[in-house]
Amino acid sequence: MKNVAFYFVLCCLGLTQAYTEMTTKQAVQEIGKHTNHLPRERGVTLPMISMDEEKVIMRRLYYYTNTVPGEGTYITSPQFVASADLTNGLFLSLRRFEDEWQPKELPPAPWKHERHKFEVAEDVIKEFDSIYELYDRLIPGFVEDRKDVSREQVRDAKLYLEYFDRHVEKPLLPYYEQFGGRFLGWVRSTAKR
Repeated sequence: MKNVAFYFVLCCLGLTQAYTEMTTKQAVQEIGKHTNHLPRERGVTLPMISMDEEKVIMRRLYYYTNTVPGEGTYITSPQFVASADLTNGLFLSLRRFEDEWQPKELPPAPWKHERHKFEVAEDVIKEFDSIYELYDRLIPGFVEDRKDVSREQVRDAKLYLEYFDRHVEKPLLPYYEQFGGRFLGWVRSTAKR
């Protein structure tokens, strides 16, 4: 059987049936194929999920990093945006960010960002695999805008928020709200049930 992340009805969009052709991990890998030519001193955000008509869109923003010995790591504002259509299993684009949306409340970059530290490198892969699986379990509820959620979905939402808080680039939170705020809002309200 074809590896499909999940099937769901897009009743809130008036569609009879749709399914996702691409898991979050597959989308991350597909985007990665198109970003190899970017400078090595780069960072990338967690996936930002939004709806564009009947499509589930993932965006990831790329920024530059600079580690200063004795001070820590600094990041720039986003320089590139990559997107994938999870519904149809398609890479969409990689393009310059071009200041298309800049939050007014942020001071000028660079901003200090402390990354979560792992004792063993393999733990990074395991943790991000867990994060991507949580996206796959949470996205159908977001798309359907479910209010009636199971205990498992509440648990998944709480765990996702723990991971999100651990890995999000705090200076880039306004970007997460702009490009994935509805998803984050749904997850937050689900975690409180």
